Parts: sequence; structure tokens; C-alpha cells
Amino acid sequence: MTQGVETTSDAELGLPSPKERRRLREAGRLTHEEVATTVGVTATTVRSWETGRTEPRGRKREAYAALLTRLAEAEGEAGTGTGPAPEAATAPEPPGQEEADAPAGAAARTAGGVRAP
Repeated sequence: MTQGVETTSDAELGLPSPKERRRLREAGRLTHEEVATTVGVTATTVRSWETGRTEPRGRKREAYAALLTRLAEAEGEAGTGTGPAPEAATAPEPPGQEEADAPAGAAARTAGGVRAP
């Protein structure tokens, strides 16, 4: 007898359309490289997700969905003038990720991972 595997649906992961993914990244002032580093993929992969050429899967999908959710929430809070600063919108650096390994332009980011205005 085979046991069922519990999976998470697209709706539960909250993935917006590819066009909205790009809009959220740009609104958060993040580069493809910064999103890629946070999620643990390449910048080319992030571009593919934003054009709809490919879709994220597994744990990368979960991490990407969580990042997009935080970006959307930060955008909403920034629009109302309430809530935490936008730098709270990004995911923490992956374990073992040191500042020396950060992508070019990382010096322009704040400690929270969002570019300073």
C-alpha cells in the first residue's frame, strides 16, 4: 500500500503571476542577484520565474513565495505609512552566507537586505 505525500498547493504558497513577481521585486528595490542569493538559486533562474518560462518547485518555491509575501506586505505597509520599515521585508541571509560572498552592490543594501533609499 502506498502512502500519500502531503503537498502544498499553489494557493497555499501564494505565488503571484510572473509579471507581479517582477513588480514586487522591483518595488522592493532588489536585484535578480539579491533575490537569487536569498532563495538559493541563480539570477538566471529568478529571471525565468519572472518571465513565466519556468516555475519554482519544492523548497525553493516555498522560500520564493515567502519572500514575495514579505515584499507585498512591506509594500502595503509602506503605502499606509504604518508598520515596520521595508527592510523587514526580505528573508535573512542563508546560513553560512557571509558578507564577502554577497553579490555586487550589496554594500548599498541595509542590514535587512533592502537597498537604502
